[in-house]
Amino acid sequence: MNAPNSPPAAESALIARARSGDPEAFEALMASRESLVWRVCWHYTGNREDAADCGQETMLRLWRSLDSFRFECSFDTWVYRVASSCCLDFLRKAGRRKTVSLEPLAEAGFDPPDAAPGTEEQALRRDEHARIRQAILDLPEEQRDALLLTQLEGKSYGEAAQLLEVSEGTVKSRVSRARDRLKFLFSSGEPSPEPYVQKREGPSGGGPRSVSGGRKKGGRRS
Repeated sequence: MNAPNSPPAAESALIARARSGDPEAFEALMASRESLVWRVCWHYTGNREDAADCGQETMLRLWRSLDSFRFECSFDTWVYRVASSCCLDFLRKAGRRKTVSLEPLAEAGFDPPDAAPGTEEQALRRDEHARIRQAILDLPEEQRDALLLTQLEGKSYGEAAQLLEVSEGTVKSRVSRARDRLKFLFSSGEPSPEPYVQKREGPSGGGPRSVSGGRKKGGRRS
């Protein structure tokens, strides 16, 4: 009988071959996951160039750290964790403020209207958008991930639950708490007791290519 997180036999065979240094097996393994890596990198960096750089680094880290994948979570979950961690490392090393896209949370009431170009109002809106982006990525990790997956990635609660390996109810609870904190922060104008999350337009076009590369297994817990 397979372990709870044991992948299908064909996928297990690809993982084994990739671990032994077979680049074609790694390409095949990542073919259906390139879009996941690209979207995660886009939402963290907010621009195509940095997203592409993070995507390539994610692939390198995945390739190099395949031996650290112990089937304690699904392979998709591991890839997601590696990509997220890689993006945070990239932003930290670059000395940049973390950023995310702002559009997907409009239904939650955090979508300030754009001002006309060149006006003082526009500058104020930009500052507000920057505050929202930062608040989103400052959220507690578990709330940030749940919010990004359901509101930015457009995944259902069930799909997010599978990726994070928690119950659907837990995902709903985390999203609700993240939204409540964002509402409190931006309605009161006071710092939130905990960080928040928000969204923007999604990426268009292709993502990183499957190159021989990888990262350490992310240390996240659902």
